[in-house]
Amino acid sequence: MRVEAEMNPRNRLTTAFFRTRDASTAEEPRVPSYRVGEPFVGGRRRWPEGAQYLYGRMGHELTLFVSSPAPELVEGVRRGEARFALGVAGPIFYLAYRFEGSRGWSDVPYSWHLQHRAARATPPGGADASPDRRALLWISLVGADDGLIHAQRGVTLSPEFTRELHRAIRAQAEAPFDPLECAQAIAEASRERPDADRRLDVAYAWSVGNA
Repeated sequence: MRVEAEMNPRNRLTTAFFRTRDASTAEEPRVPSYRVGEPFVGGRRRWPEGAQYLYGRMGHELTLFVSSPAPELVEGVRRGEARFALGVAGPIFYLAYRFEGSRGWSDVPYSWHLQHRAARATPPGGADASPDRRALLWISLVGADDGLIHAQRGVTLSPEFTRELHRAIRAQAEAPFDPLECAQAIAEASRERPDADRRLDVAYAWSVGNA
């Protein structure tokens, strides 16, 4: 099934970080300024295949870069059921995702320290964090071979998942960073659980979009 292959290019844990946006503090999520059919970034028509998760001024963003995305994938991202899972591998965590129409899961690693200083943010915690808050995750499907946005939508995450996701980001931001430890954690996760489905064994938080 083509959509499965596109969503899961070997399901490897990649460390690619494709772009950043200017942000220094966490704010209320804003609607992205780019739209379906427009270039993801003006003047750029090629992107490495993969995925990127960011948390910054725009809130939570998951961007998928796929060459010639199939109609099934476009529809799945656009309006299909979306499932998410969260797991930690040492100093990093991975956000796993699965859209309706795909047979398997995919995931993307995240390290707060590897984000551009001007783009990263830290979600509120303690008394500033509402226990009922639902994070809004903006999802964009970008053609890796044309640079255009093929599908886009925002989904809310459950309060429990939101709390765990924000806690994981804060834990990274508050911890010292060792680049070697980060690289070793990614290598170990890929060696012990070489695909996203296997890495779900250590996932500890789950959510269905808009549920």
